[in-house]
Amino acid sequence: MISSRSLASNFSIQLVGKALSVVIGLIVVAIITRSLGAEAFGEYTTAVTYLQMFGVVVDFGLTLTLIVMISEKGVDEDRVVGNFFGLRLVSGFLLFSLAPLSVLAFPWSSTIQQAVLVGALAYFFMGGATMLVGIFQKHENLWRAAVAELLNRAVLVILIGLAAYLSPGVVEMVAVSVVANAIWLIAMIKLAEPFVRVHPLFELSFWKHILSRSWPIAISIIFNLLYLKGDILFLAYFREQTEVGLYGVAYRIIDVMTVLPTMFMGLVLPSLVAAWSSGRKQDFRRHVARTFDLFMIAVIPVVIGAQLVSTDLTILIAGNEFAASGPVLALLIVALIGVFLGALWGHLVVALNKQRLMTWGYIFVAIIAIAGYLWLIPDYGMWGAVWVTLVSEAIIAFLTFLVVYKTSGALPNLMVTGKALLAGGIMYLVLLPLSGLHVILMVLIGGVVYVIALFALKAVSVNELNALLKKPTV
Repeated sequence: MISSRSLASNFSIQLVGKALSVVIGLIVVAIITRSLGAEAFGEYTTAVTYLQMFGVVVDFGLTLTLIVMISEKGVDEDRVVGNFFGLRLVSGFLLFSLAPLSVLAFPWSSTIQQAVLVGALAYFFMGGATMLVGIFQKHENLWRAAVAELLNRAVLVILIGLAAYLSPGVVEMVAVSVVANAIWLIAMIKLAEPFVRVHPLFELSFWKHILSRSWPIAISIIFNLLYLKGDILFLAYFREQTEVGLYGVAYRIIDVMTVLPTMFMGLVLPSLVAAWSSGRKQDFRRHVARTFDLFMIAVIPVVIGAQLVSTDLTILIAGNEFAASGPVLALLIVALIGVFLGALWGHLVVALNKQRLMTWGYIFVAIIAIAGYLWLIPDYGMWGAVWVTLVSEAIIAFLTFLVVYKTSGALPNLMVTGKALLAGGIMYLVLLPLSGLHVILMVLIGGVVYVIALFALKAVSVNELNALLKKPTV
């Protein structure tokens, strides 16, 4: 069971590691956008998004299920990890082999088709690497996973830079990910050796047991992805690739923030599962309320601040050709609130073992989203995609909350959220007359003002910050 101090330490390590990965990731986006331009970046975005859809299907909920299963008492960790790894290798090989064939059915360019063919191998390696993160979460050694990811990012940015200098093209930008992700997978296996031997096992009976536990999560995630990534694919089908590129830049910037709630919930999920299963319901509810407060404190200033700096931030990252992405980013970033809450309530659904019930919610939202994309994207393009995304995120956050509340009675206290909104408003008023400053200065000043306002309003204290990272008592 992860301790309070260890949780705070691992979260800090993950946060620092992810922050560095985010910086490198933005550098990668800056290199790719400037070397490809809007239309070619649209082709790159289409190919990568298509592969991400296959990646989620290949995962089939295994990543989250692995964390749960190796956290159970008396488990043979080598056997569990080995069978998960073997299952991932086989399923990954089969499904990623279909990606280059199925993409031929779409009216996309040969460049996109070639990028999918090459990128399938990159995503095959990445799927194996990301699944193993649960090992380090259980053993409270997330610095090892952070090192492996940073190695991947460092290799990627070097190879992307070389590709941009020597032979800038969509296929080349995707191809370098094969090398970077292969190194990532090897590093994850090596760094896991002190805790478990990662080697593929092929016990079909055990695979059936794994799939019987993972399929409700898998169905939920697959339908979840239909409304999360479906916007780009529908946009690529109905509109020009230049518009996909403009929308894709805004989406990539938002993606860097989505790792935070998933990362934190991955850390606390084992403790939440243990608290609920052992009958410590009050501790469970208390920790849920604290996590809600933490998420709101984190996401509110980002959404408010983006209304002032979105265009300048987009130009800084992607270049002047992508200035039209700024207004899209300002609106699309509102969906981050739904992403944070969806991550919170979605992981709690797993902790409460209500995945099967929530599957119907994800199916419902996927149907609504697909209908919205088909209705709005042909005529309104990326703006139609933005509005459908906002509505979908709001609905899924509400539905997952209902499942968690009806099952556990966990209910957030909105006092901290209200004060965070007030602090965000103060930040906005301070930044408004400073809009002529460089965007980096605006972000730094806004961050300082927001933190000061939080403490001045007594929205949070040092003791409360410690409590936010305190596990349910044993």
